[in-house]
Amino acid sequence: MEVVLTRIRSLPGYGGFLLPPSEDALVNMATTGPIVVFNSTPYRSDAIIVTTTAITSLELPNLDYKETGDWMMKLANFGGSGFKRCEDNKEMKGLLMWLWDAAVGPVLESLESSGAILRSGVDENHLQRIWWIGVGQLSMAPFHAAGDHSRRSTRNTLSRAISAYIPTIKALSYARQKKLHLFDECGASLPPEHSRNAGLLLVPMPETPGATNLPGVLQEVQYIYDSTSKSAIKITVLSNPTPAEVLKQVQHHDIVHFACHGVSDFNPSNSHLVLLTPDGTNADKLPVRDISSLNTPGAQLAYLSACSSAKNPSTILADEVIHLASAFHLAGFIHTLANLWETEDQASSEVARDFYNLLFQDQGNVDDHYRVSAAFHKAVKQVRDKRPANYLGWAPFVHTGA
Repeated sequence: MEVVLTRIRSLPGYGGFLLPPSEDALVNMATTGPIVVFNSTPYRSDAIIVTTTAITSLELPNLDYKETGDWMMKLANFGGSGFKRCEDNKEMKGLLMWLWDAAVGPVLESLESSGAILRSGVDENHLQRIWWIGVGQLSMAPFHAAGDHSRRSTRNTLSRAISAYIPTIKALSYARQKKLHLFDECGASLPPEHSRNAGLLLVPMPETPGATNLPGVLQEVQYIYDSTSKSAIKITVLSNPTPAEVLKQVQHHDIVHFACHGVSDFNPSNSHLVLLTPDGTNADKLPVRDISSLNTPGAQLAYLSACSSAKNPSTILADEVIHLASAFHLAGFIHTLANLWETEDQASSEVARDFYNLLFQDQGNVDDHYRVSAAFHKAVKQVRDKRPANYLGWAPFVHTGA
């Protein structure tokens, strides 16, 4: 085995095969923003903070292991409609405030004190990025939404940083190895003879046999058309498709946007997007295992406007980060945008509309990865600002990737 490993590591680009990243490699990963790993155990809780100058540990005495488990259990059961949703929304307010006080707030204060990120009150157009990694029972914690969201409050993550999630630091490294060329393809910087139109595959499912209708899907489709009308994006609409039709088309598009039902399963490999059988009479599944095995050389951005598309309900496999969003990430998509729980039609449509509007605006020399993350951050924040007390409505939207 050692002989084989030595031979593999002698090949160009494979020097670190099956080895943990070095300290220098970890620090280099933080050049575009800090990486924060949260860990809670019965013995103590900490945040491991990676910046361009150091890797440090910050003890979090208020991140109690049992309390963390209680909150995460409540989070896993949030959802539904009517009275239950109203009660869950009140609980969500408490969860987000607890998460700020116990975890995110102390980390941001530490980063601001060290100069790793700018202090609160900075212009929202110049917020810095942070990557969050939750370990164990914190793997589904909404760090991006933590804090006090009352009017004019900045004691919340949305006011202080642009959030992204990543399963591991090595996964972030892999995502960054692939060039994001969306904006070149839209004619932003390439001469006409070298440019091509980026392709957007739009998969709407306004009606699904055996499931509730999604009346906002058609509005979402129109919003996307309107938002991209001034760009060179070429849109292909695949309405009410089969899983096989989608798998064939995904490989030929830079952006894929699903507006349909999503299901998270306790066996996370069975989590799936809900599509149609070939005869169109029954629902069919596009599961995680089929998505993650795709070969997508041109994959850039996957937008999953589907309920629970970033949710893994299995506590046993929490650290494995297996869900629909991670499946698209494994398939080669650099950025995935998804939802932690059931979403509201109106909020989903508004976030999609504002994201694409912002994404293809001329933003000068802004880094392309920053451009994607900032557009999504602003789109979510605009929905939050309209209805800040509707925590279940605006907080599920998350970004995973580079």
